[in-house]
Amino acid sequence: MPTSKYNTEKQNTKAQLDAYNALKSEYDTFKQSKMTDEEKQAEQVRVQLEENQKIKTKLNEMTAKNIFVEAGFKKGDYEELLSSVVSEDEEKTITLAQTICNTMLKQKTEIEKAVKEKLVKGTKTPPAGTDNGSGTESDIDKYKKLYAEAQKIGDYGKMALYTRLVQEAQRDNEE
Repeated sequence: MPTSKYNTEKQNTKAQLDAYNALKSEYDTFKQSKMTDEEKQAEQVRVQLEENQKIKTKLNEMTAKNIFVEAGFKKGDYEELLSSVVSEDEEKTITLAQTICNTMLKQKTEIEKAVKEKLVKGTKTPPAGTDNGSGTESDIDKYKKLYAEAQKIGDYGKMALYTRLVQEAQRDNEE
């Protein structure tokens, strides 16, 4: 769309909007002049109720935001949920926000726990040995010493046994 045509349309739309607003305010003035005192009071009550509802909703929205922030969530994490959580009823809003926070935190904790378990399970023992500071020797070292003793005395049966045990212990450490 050419710029000149766009600007023309924009000016026409603005003129129409201004004319609408002028007619609306004129109509509202005319309408109020024809209202009885009871109708004027009813209109004031209606306007005050609408403002009260807006204020309640805004206050509940701030309360819900506060609950999410205190639970440690960032604005992007809860922003989409706010419209569903916030209502005029303060108790309902608070309960719903707390329930969502608790559920999300519980899921986060469970996921972190599962990831830690998976990482620990996948971690191999260090190749330098399995000495955990207690001073005990590993099964592999024990079997190697017993193999060396069997070799010194020439016991081929024990040598075969300890060779197999060393291999099994090495395989178990790899897993």
